[in-house]
Amino acid sequence: MIDLFKTIGLLSLFLFQSFVIFVYLRHFFVIRISKIRFYCFIFFVYFIGRTSIIVNQDTFIDFKFLSLFFTFLILFFFLSGDVMKKTFHFFFLIFWFLIQEDIALLLFNHTPQTKVFVILLVQFILILLTLLFILGLKRFKIDNLIGLNKIEYGILSITPLFSIVLLLYKTTLPLIEVLAFDSYLWLINIVIIVLYNYLSEKNYNIIKHKIAYDENSMTSEIIKQENELAVLRHDLKNIVSSIDFYADNNDCENIKLITQEILGQEVFNRKITGCIPIDAILNQKISKMKKSGILYYLDLQIPYNLNLKSIAIDTCAILGNILDNAIEEIERTGLKSPIDIVLRFKNNKLVFKIANPINSLGVAINYDGMKSIKAPDRQGIGIKSTYDRVMKLKGHLNISVKSNQFIVLVVIPL
Repeated sequence: MIDLFKTIGLLSLFLFQSFVIFVYLRHFFVIRISKIRFYCFIFFVYFIGRTSIIVNQDTFIDFKFLSLFFTFLILFFFLSGDVMKKTFHFFFLIFWFLIQEDIALLLFNHTPQTKVFVILLVQFILILLTLLFILGLKRFKIDNLIGLNKIEYGILSITPLFSIVLLLYKTTLPLIEVLAFDSYLWLINIVIIVLYNYLSEKNYNIIKHKIAYDENSMTSEIIKQENELAVLRHDLKNIVSSIDFYADNNDCENIKLITQEILGQEVFNRKITGCIPIDAILNQKISKMKKSGILYYLDLQIPYNLNLKSIAIDTCAILGNILDNAIEEIERTGLKSPIDIVLRFKNNKLVFKIANPINSLGVAINYDGMKSIKAPDRQGIGIKSTYDRVMKLKGHLNISVKSNQFIVLVVIPL
């Protein structure tokens, strides 16, 4: 009966520790395979690491180092991310294994009367503390896009690597001193993970603000050009009269100056709705779709005198982002169905509904960042940027997949 409880306790410990490793790696990486398969791999590797073949009371084969090798393979083949990032987390996981094993051996060697139940309980507590610590860290859902540079990863990796060496080659000390030493190492490595997470947050904010700044700059320029074109269209009658006057006087030089100015400002961009911020984006994206041979369908009911001055940049960035995502999806898949672009203004609400065809229905909807179409093992920031801007305007964003269509609905109150 005692052996049965011991077996159940060890199996529960393996399951729980494998789960914590699974949570840890999911927190920092994008997993390339299914979650269940990934967890099974981790459990198998950790279980193998605690297994050995005993012959005549002597250890014949110890699989501990083999399990570390398999852990290395899991990190580098089943997870997305930079090599230095994987190396840093590999060192931390090795340290985590060793510190738990060291504490268990200390309890067993210094106090042989310690019951197996106590050792298992200590292990469970250590693993539980690690789990609570991981869950307490701020997670970045676009983690494979956000990271540190190689030098930063290298500097951070020194601490877990040095800690591993100290654990393997430390001198024999009294139990209390060894526990204190292990506690200090544990605390230092926890601080390193916190520092790593802080630097990731800092990089995330820098990238997010840079993208917002670039979007604002681009949108401001588009709106400015559209305003110039609106003025030019308004003055077109007078311009034609001027050309006619110069023609009567055979003044080709002035005619040429006028036509160059008109052509330089792309006067022939269409007046689509009459609302300049909306037309600015639509003209640009329609031009892009025509150039790429992408079909589109317009259903627009926007008043020409709609005043979007106070939210023009955010509105243009939202519409531009959604249309860019739809266009890029068509360019990637080569689908021939049109992109449906529906714009409405009703009950003081501006509504965008963009639907583009997709190949698969199994798209994971995530407003904090979805898989990038530019690199399948990365996650993009376009949806996150759109979501942030919609929330800023106290609007509503809904993403759904129906009948092989990816549908984005945005409602902005005015």
